Amino acid sequence: MASAPQVACTTLGLFILDRFEWRTLGDDGSVEATTREDDIVGGGGTYAILGSRMWLPAQRVGIVVDRGNDWPAKVERELRAYGDDMWEFRDKPDEPTTRALNLYTGEHRGDHFQYLTPRKRLEPDDLPPRLRTAQYLHFVCSPTRSLVIASQLSPDFSPSLVYEPIPDRCVPAELPALREVLPRIKVFSPNHEEAAAFFGIGVGEVAASGRSGIEDVARRFFALGAADVVLIRSGPLGAYAVRRGRESEGVWVPAYHSYEDGRATGKVVDVTGAGNSFLGGLMAGLVRHPDDLVSAVQCASISASFTIEQFGLPQLSLADDGTELWNGVNPAVRLDEMRRLQGEQQGSL
Repeated sequence: MASAPQVACTTLGLFILDRFEWRTLGDDGSVEATTREDDIVGGGGTYAILGSRMWLPAQRVGIVVDRGNDWPAKVERELRAYGDDMWEFRDKPDEPTTRALNLYTGEHRGDHFQYLTPRKRLEPDDLPPRLRTAQYLHFVCSPTRSLVIASQLSPDFSPSLVYEPIPDRCVPAELPALREVLPRIKVFSPNHEEAAAFFGIGVGEVAASGRSGIEDVARRFFALGAADVVLIRSGPLGAYAVRRGRESEGVWVPAYHSYEDGRATGKVVDVTGAGNSFLGGLMAGLVRHPDDLVSAVQCASISASFTIEQFGLPQLSLADDGTELWNGVNPAVRLDEMRRLQGEQQGSL
């Protein structure tokens, strides 16, 4: 009997059922109307692992999903459409399913995100045996929390770590913990505002500094002990990737959808989960292109592109020849397109 394939990508990020609310304001600032949609599949872990799933079969990715006592059957049908093997269900009959609110006023989500149920944490020990074979492990948390996660790994489970810091803990006070954990991290990936905030640099200043300022901030993390890759996600500017020992050879990979152009054309609908999906795509890209960081980051950009084209998750379907299509498009086609747009590949980092 053939053994199951090794899992490539997993996450400690959460599965969440989201409520979306859109509020329209009157001229006096009062709420004139509210529309609402419930039971939208979300969560940073969900977006990350679907970003990986765009490039890898369901058997090679996975996430823990807690089914609470209010679990909607339609949600399980939606999940299984992406492949039965990627979901590791845990039944929680005495608890509700984890839920959160995403509140929009006009077109702006801002900071209007809140949990509607108690927030949970996943520990490495919570991963079932299948997921403890993973090559890459993604997580989103504070630097202090990341130290706890790293300390729980062992020779029996020592994946390459892809760390996404939580926004409100990207502050100078967390630098000592970040300095301690960075030598254990394969890929450290804040966005450009989060990266700058660690050093007390404000949003306006980092915006004014442009790409050169982002590159300078990225190099600072090597002084703090970053072990391998620093990858700064920078919205419409794209993503800046640089590797230890090659700090002068960092590479910018464009965003597949420019945010401004995408808004104008209707291709960018909602950026919720884009960063998580980006890092899921990166993990899969590193599996597929282990010696080519540029191609891995291009895969990440494409995963994010499918995520921001609608509210909620992108749709998976099959072409007549069995090729998997995401929102009706083969990701490999977008990868070829990105390579053409970016020009001749800029070398392997």
